[in-house]
Amino acid sequence: MVKRIYISLITLIIISCSEGDILEIPLDIFDESLQNCANESDNTFVFFVIDEDTNTSLSVNFTDTNFEINPMTVEDITLDEPTVITLNTSTNQLLYREFNTAINGDEYFCNSVPVSDINVTQELISSNGTVEISYVLQNTTATATIYERTLTLKDITLEGNGIAIRRELLVLGTDTVEIPN
Repeated sequence: MVKRIYISLITLIIISCSEGDILEIPLDIFDESLQNCANESDNTFVFFVIDEDTNTSLSVNFTDTNFEINPMTVEDITLDEPTVITLNTSTNQLLYREFNTAINGDEYFCNSVPVSDINVTQELISSNGTVEISYVLQNTTATATIYERTLTLKDITLEGNGIAIRRELLVLGTDTVEIPN
């Protein structure tokens, strides 16, 4: 009886530890400022952070016909509830990339043709999860209303090359939105 319990416990430990190829890449190392760009003619947007020490980036690319990357009026912002973008493997993506060299975010993410001498050495693409874009009023001056915009990733899975990374919650970053009065 004791032997049977002991074998059952060992089997349970082996099975519960076998998650497949799950690798922990430290996604929370990105403490640089959140940057963005848009192609408003086709309603595509990119938010990104770059870790210059490790030549890595996290970026969210999405299409949304109602989103304004540079809102011009307070009505363009929803304060009550965040804008939610559902991630997938094709149109609305979260991408983790490692590069062979340092990158300039504006040149790499914001040009229709990226710089040619930069190679991606590792790429992980979202298979699920959401991005929540929320705004908080920071200040009102005589000339502008200033909001902090935060991008929060929820229940994400990044996959590629036999690797899977899962996170329940990760703040991609914050930036400031200034709307003229």
